[in-house]
Amino acid sequence: MLPEPPTISALWKARFPDMDASAMQIVGLLKRVEGQLARALEPLFEGAPLTAPELEMLIPLRHLAEPVIARRIAEHRFMSRAGISKALAKLESRGFIERTPSPADRRASLVSITEEGKAAVDALFPRQVAIESQLLASLGADREKVMAALTLLAEAFERAEVTIPPA
Repeated sequence: MLPEPPTISALWKARFPDMDASAMQIVGLLKRVEGQLARALEPLFEGAPLTAPELEMLIPLRHLAEPVIARRIAEHRFMSRAGISKALAKLESRGFIERTPSPADRRASLVSITEEGKAAVDALFPRQVAIESQLLASLGADREKVMAALTLLAEAFERAEVTIPPA
């Protein structure tokens, strides 16, 4: 059996006494929740026309009246330009989006969702939200506390100036 997160943290702290292992507690919980969410949603995407990450990319496009620059999608999804370009190419090849060169900057592309893309989002997203609602239903009055804590965490991450420690 694998050790529990508090044990893992203590083991790393013993191995590297100067390491601040406190982040492992929060990040460990985030990863646990992320895994539970992914496991709950997995059956929804079996045989679906989109993967979960593809759906997440299309959701913001669903109700836009105008095309959006691909770079904005990359920023919104916290993806590299290369990553977004590859993902958009796959969606375009399957008919879920259209890309056209930007008249303002020929190096940039404008992205819009197709009717087929809208139909796929409309078929999957409400069902995804229903599953997420089931997962969160037992929070009850604690829901606001969780929202406040997650907002605080998101804002802390946004303010953080991250540097890669030396090897």
